[in-house]
Amino acid sequence: MHRRNIRINRAVLLIIGLAPLLLYGALGATIGRRDPILDKRDPVRPDPGFAYLYTAAHRYEPAAWMDGHDRFPLGAKLIAVQHGMVRLVAPGFYASADGAVSYDGHRALFSGKRTVTDRWQIWEANLEGGEPRQITRCPSDCVRALYLPDGEIVYSRGDALEITGKTGRITFAPGRYLTDEVLRDGRILFEVERGFYSRELFTVYPDGTGVESLRCDHGPDRGSARQLASGDYIFISGNRLARITSPLAHQTDVAQPDKEPAGPIAEVSPGVWLVSLRGKNHSIGLYRWDVATGQTAPLETPLEGAAVEPALLAARTPPREFPSARIPARTTGNLLCLNSRESRTPMNGAGVQSVKVYTLSGLLGQTAVEPDGSFYIQVPPDRPIRMELVDAAGRIVRGEHDWFWMRPAEQRICVGCHMGPERAPENKVPQILLKTIVPVKMLEVQP
Repeated sequence: MHRRNIRINRAVLLIIGLAPLLLYGALGATIGRRDPILDKRDPVRPDPGFAYLYTAAHRYEPAAWMDGHDRFPLGAKLIAVQHGMVRLVAPGFYASADGAVSYDGHRALFSGKRTVTDRWQIWEANLEGGEPRQITRCPSDCVRALYLPDGEIVYSRGDALEITGKTGRITFAPGRYLTDEVLRDGRILFEVERGFYSRELFTVYPDGTGVESLRCDHGPDRGSARQLASGDYIFISGNRLARITSPLAHQTDVAQPDKEPAGPIAEVSPGVWLVSLRGKNHSIGLYRWDVATGQTAPLETPLEGAAVEPALLAARTPPREFPSARIPARTTGNLLCLNSRESRTPMNGAGVQSVKVYTLSGLLGQTAVEPDGSFYIQVPPDRPIRMELVDAAGRIVRGEHDWFWMRPAEQRICVGCHMGPERAPENKVPQILLKTIVPVKMLEVQP
């Protein structure tokens, strides 16, 4: 009886504007119905002084997408917290999640299911009210949409990343994909499953060119990544937070909160983050965390379930718009390697004599490596590609384990074998280009 009286009184105080706190029970009355996810919440929530979105769910299984399963198997609700008020972004939906705020701060993309039997689709909601607008009509689940600076939208559809409009699919290697962030330079940061519930972070431009791992070190599990205002990346590695800084070739550790982090963070200001933390009863709460002092303040602390995937409700500077160099008249991809004999990790570089190029269905071709380690090849577009470096006897010196792809008209240069994206090339003309400017064609599988 006492708890019920508190709920009614706070609802009244909200109506007359005298209290910043709002119970989920009051929220249920505001939208005209009760919701079991929203009622199971600690009633004490301090006013944080800023606005945000988050996803509330009975169950949160962040790695389920790697098996093609649902991260929110019992449904979810996307919730906006603004001006001391709490509301559902998509009332009437069975499930809504994955909130991504537009650059002007007025709209939000979300993954939604109107009924329990629907597929996840991408929707857009006006944060000032109104009926959500359906963006995709995928035959399978489409989730984790992000705004691109040109007005298009990128999202995950199981084994591919896709962009609305004429672009369509932009990934062409086997595996499952999940979007994480649109970076300040215009690239898309995404996760790829590596098996055994392990993920790796990759980047790709919005036209599907330039795919590469964020760090080419085959490091530990990495996922749920966000880019900070400093340009650094914060992500989950195993059950800890970790950081990648642009000048460094490897990830570094960061100070850890007093509970296990779960899912991506949101940066409020330098050194102040919103983090989802797992409690003793396996519920996941949302906290404001000061990294320097280690202090955490609870924002959303469900008695059961999870409060995850925070996003600030604020305008921000759009990323750079990427000017694609693809030419419709060109239908293949050209790859120039500057020095395949160099590697960050030890290998017999002097023994490398040629390179073999494969697609999923077999060998595309083999060509000699120049004395300086350079080679120049032409490959078919939009197909998985993998390379092996071999010695004079045909023995593998170094081989790729993962697949990449080339888009039609893509012109790509790699520095060396396993050198990573942080390595700058030497200022010299590779010997292969002194010999010929015509790439070796490897366009069909060899019989």
